[in-house]
Amino acid sequence: MEDPTVAFFIITATAMIYSALSLYITRTLGNRKRVKEIQEEMNRISTGLKKADDSTEARRKEAEKEQAKIPSLMTESMILQFKPLVVILPIFAVISYLVKTFFPYFQIKLGFSIPTFPYNWMLLRFDLDSFPNWRNEFGTFGWFILCLVFSGIFIQLISDAFEKRRKRK
Repeated sequence: MEDPTVAFFIITATAMIYSALSLYITRTLGNRKRVKEIQEEMNRISTGLKKADDSTEARRKEAEKEQAKIPSLMTESMILQFKPLVVILPIFAVISYLVKTFFPYFQIKLGFSIPTFPYNWMLLRFDLDSFPNWRNEFGTFGWFILCLVFSGIFIQLISDAFEKRRKRK
């Protein structure tokens, strides 16, 4: 497929579909409500510990017992947040490989520059000394990532707006 217009629309649509799919997987596999509950409980425990510092010895011991729950709560929270990545990352790898394979010569030049993280592929590390690296020309993978970022933000905002509207009704 050598037509740049077709490549542009297919890469953009693929990024948008992947963004929507990853949001769906994250909301399905990751229990946002439980993560929020865990965060609130950890905040309650830490504020209780701060207040207990000025209190009696018995109150401090009780707060320290509560504080012992924090590692297990953090572990549960991390598992809930990383569980969707087990599904999302392999899908990302496959889709990005397919996009690069089907459109190896795609190039797009924007009318404006965008700050990007400079990545040194030879050393496999980010070069933060020259951040931000302003670019306006992107290949297949760069355009896919750029579309992925902006469509992800857009889809998240729309999803949150619908969720707030549904809660009001």
